[in-house]
Amino acid sequence: MCLSTVYRGEKSPQNIVMSNVQRIDLQDDQILLTDLMERQVVVVGKLIMVDLVGGMAIVQEA
Repeated sequence: MCLSTVYRGEKSPQNIVMSNVQRIDLQDDQILLTDLMERQVVVVGKLIMVDLVGGMAIVQEA
């Protein structure tokens, strides 16, 4: 199972948006993050990068 941590702007503990993210959905300018427990967070902005091996993603808020 591949789970990721999503960060706002840059990889830093204070910038964590959500941990244990299992799914990332993109709709227009919204990023829908879903974690292992099916909790969801919506970020308005864009997905900057995803590192599948490193288990991390970076988003930039609008």
